[in-house]
Amino acid sequence: MKKDAPDYGPGAMTQRLVNALGNNTVAALLGVNKDRPSRWASGKDAPNDENRAQLADLDALVGHLHSAFTPAQAILWLEGHNSHLGARPIDVYRLEGAAPVIEAIRAHEQGAFA
Repeated sequence: MKKDAPDYGPGAMTQRLVNALGNNTVAALLGVNKDRPSRWASGKDAPNDENRAQLADLDALVGHLHSAFTPAQAILWLEGHNSHLGARPIDVYRLEGAAPVIEAIRAHEQGAFA
């Protein structure tokens, strides 16, 4: 059985994500029922291995977002059109995961607008 570091177990990661994005946004991004994130955060339920990987991926993305933007700006940036991605970052995340969106955040931080 895996032993989680306290701040990176599914409950802590989910709580961090819910605090940053809201329960419904987290559920939508992970493609799960709206009750799942709050159940994971409270420890009433545990995510499966696929959901654990998705939580870690989304947690990494939110870390990058918050290094570049305030929480309010992060939501606006995720939902707005991004010229580097040619789409809304939130849509790219849903289709391709965090990697291309993190690349776009880095491009934004460097002032590169493709």
